[in-house]
Amino acid sequence: MIYRRFGRTDLQVSGLALGTVALGTSYGIAGSAGAGRPQETDAIALLRYAADQGVTLFDTAPAYGDAERLAGLALGDRTDCVIATKVTVPPAEDRSGMTSSGLRAALEDSLAASRRMLRRETLDIVQIHNATPEILATTPVVDVLTENRAKGAIRFLGASVYTADEAMAAIASGWIDVLQVAFSVLDQRMRPQVFAAAIRADVGVLTRSAFLKGALTERSQWLPPALHGLRDGADRARRTLGASWRQLPETALRYCLSEERVASVLTGASTRSELDQALDAVAAGPLPTSEFAAAAGLALGDETLIDPRRWPAL
Repeated sequence: MIYRRFGRTDLQVSGLALGTVALGTSYGIAGSAGAGRPQETDAIALLRYAADQGVTLFDTAPAYGDAERLAGLALGDRTDCVIATKVTVPPAEDRSGMTSSGLRAALEDSLAASRRMLRRETLDIVQIHNATPEILATTPVVDVLTENRAKGAIRFLGASVYTADEAMAAIASGWIDVLQVAFSVLDQRMRPQVFAAAIRADVGVLTRSAFLKGALTERSQWLPPALHGLRDGADRARRTLGASWRQLPETALRYCLSEERVASVLTGASTRSELDQALDAVAAGPLPTSEFAAAAGLALGDETLIDPRRWPAL
């Protein structure tokens, strides 16, 4: 395992992180072998296995079904593991009838529930789920999270975002320690500006969607006609980087690990076999310089293809 400095936090985290959305709820491309969630005992065993293999960073959220509870059962007593969870703040139009005190109470309740589920008195990292510039500037949100950090109930604060503008707003806020963004060989929107800004601000970068929700795997064959452009992009990436469909996930993960400004790369493994493949990718190391350079030409510019929120139902 490789370990990297996580921005201005005092943490050294594993270059490979394990996401838990696929453990707590059904996730992925419908009809594929990897779309179903594992049994509870298998999910707990997988989390513990990952930790035993040197993975020290785990990402979860209340929105991921049973994921927080499973992470707590598996890792709540592991002091060598960092668990990053999230708090959801409704957009302004959905909280028009909510008072400032009501929003504060909802946030405090969410944090208290996460502490119970994760079996930890202090939350390692709390990220705003789907943060926007408006949410990042909302006084009750800023106050609740920074107050909890100041009193030691939260160690570090983060934001999970979708767009480059949202990422830049999180960095510019000054109070965000960790930034989670989507990044893959097909989705390189964060490379031109965001990664450099994060380095300047000493904000730790965690990336997700290395496989673009399964598009950069053999599961591309289950993509509907509306996403055939995505399937074609994955096939072009496979051919350009000299990988078979079976090798493509490892190559896609190695591409993300090759970006030195990224501290850790999330994988969504839901079986030991999938996790072992991810660990093999870490062991194989970064892509050769020539392949990493060639990958710059594989980015897709159509956000209807690279943003899963805009996909048709799968």
